Formats: sequence, structure tokens, C-alpha cells
Amino acid sequence: MRLRPRTMTVQRASNKIRAELDRLQQEHDLTDVEMLRVLLEHQRELTTGLLRAERHPDDPDRKADEE
Repeated sequence: MRLRPRTMTVQRASNKIRAELDRLQQEHDLTDVEMLRVLLEHQRELTTGLLRAERHPDDPDRKADEE
């Protein structure tokens, strides 16, 4: 089986990100639920920006739900 060229790069990055997230969770003494909330808030911000760019590529300041 041949892997896509970026597969191993993405896996290495994923491992490093998970390790750093674990470290930050311990450093800030966050429960699993608190950590999940932080990650979900970040994900929401990212997806909002992506949705705005998709719906309004020439006007990124426009809200995603605006016509």
C-alpha cells in the first residue's frame, strides 16, 4: 500500500500537537471537560472563518450567515 506524501508529516504533527495539548492541560490544571471546551471554542472560531471565506471569498469581514 502506498501512502500519500503528506501522511507521515501529518501524523508526526498530530503526535506533537497532542503531546503539547496534554502538557498545556496539565500546566493549567484543566479537567478533560474544560480542555474539550477550550478546543471546541477554538474549532468554532476556525470553522467560522473558513465558512466566511467560502461564502464570501471577496469580503471576509462579512458574516457567514449574511446574504
